[in-house]
Amino acid sequence: MRALILVCILFATATAQQPDSVPQFSLPQLDGQTLRSEDLKDKIVILDFWATWCENCVSEIPEFNKLEKEYSSRGVKVIGLAVQSGWASDIQKFVKQYNMRYTVLVGNDDTVSDFGVISFPNTYVIGPGWKVYKKYSGVSDTKAADIRRDVETLLKTSPEPKGAKITNED
Repeated sequence: MRALILVCILFATATAQQPDSVPQFSLPQLDGQTLRSEDLKDKIVILDFWATWCENCVSEIPEFNKLEKEYSSRGVKVIGLAVQSGWASDIQKFVKQYNMRYTVLVGNDDTVSDFGVISFPNTYVIGPGWKVYKKYSGVSDTKAADIRRDVETLLKTSPEPKGAKITNED
């Protein structure tokens, strides 16, 4: 009987949770400014949890630079959330060395825990309303293409994000 009650409690807890909601954060950028997730709620966001010591994370930097270049004018925000990587000054040196052209935040253990990240890299594609559209764990040959497809789908189904620039590149 106790096992049945425990199963019912676990089931009720699991179904009450919204699996697509994303934890809120307020974290420092490398320039000292603070970025709050609340400021991103109307945007499409590519949020990548990474670490300076993670070789797979480093291998993805060029693709995130390309995503930033391709989509920033359309209101999409690419963010690297550096965790377990030292102080902001340590991360800043790394960002300069690898020519990272997207926003980098200094994360902490609480943020890692809130998002349930247990390995790196871990990338979220977040849609307007601050809802998870897709989550990618680890690396794959198709990850960048998959993220592009996700972003294109979100752009087609979402109203024009605030701050987006309309361009006609035919």
